[in-house]
Amino acid sequence: LVLVLWYRFAVPLLSYRKHRFEVLGVKAEGPGVISVYIGGRRLEELDAEPGQFFRWRFLTRSLWWSSHPFSLSAAPGADVLRITVKNLGDHSQALAQLQPGTRIFAEGPYGAFTPADSDRGVVLLAGGVGITPLRAIFATLPGHVTLIYRASSERDLVFREELDAIAAARGATVHYLVGSRAQIGGDPLSPRVLRSLVPGLDQQEAYVCGPAGMTSSAVRALRAAGVPRRHIHFESFEF
Repeated sequence: LVLVLWYRFAVPLLSYRKHRFEVLGVKAEGPGVISVYIGGRRLEELDAEPGQFFRWRFLTRSLWWSSHPFSLSAAPGADVLRITVKNLGDHSQALAQLQPGTRIFAEGPYGAFTPADSDRGVVLLAGGVGITPLRAIFATLPGHVTLIYRASSERDLVFREELDAIAAARGATVHYLVGSRAQIGGDPLSPRVLRSLVPGLDQQEAYVCGPAGMTSSAVRALRAAGVPRRHIHFESFEF
């Protein structure tokens, strides 16, 4: 009980006193998807990395009683953080109604889904809203990066303009695999397709994030394509 009270209430309260987290604004990114911009003081002292997440407790009448994990969807800045949320229930739906100035308690950063120190090339595989942590990683990784983004339809693609701008600025490659398997003509994440999209795939560091089914299939395909298990990093977006 003491540990629960300490980590769920005392630590976020102390963090709030230091950083003064608050909502700066909310932006619609697509159907049922919004980004929340979060401001504060001395945010660089959080030592957050792209790919990590926080547990956020928004202090409104309907949201204060629970905290939920959301990944950073942009590289952390000295005075602003961004999370991106898909409407999957009452809690995430209520976030679209947040007003500027809303206070926030935050726990974190958490998570080891961060760029590895490697001289290998990098491929990022995203499914749906699983693009969230990969968007932050895509913008900050050095060297050449290939991003493969799987979505059921064009309207399910999030950050397309941002991703295209990042790719153009850094000379990266982006492949959008959009549509059902019937429309595409087979499994868009099969070992054969992945090898055709990413020459030298077996020499790449791979990061995968998306729904649980897509993540499992992509990891199996990467293994079948010759990528060693130790060079595959993955996280499932189930919440």
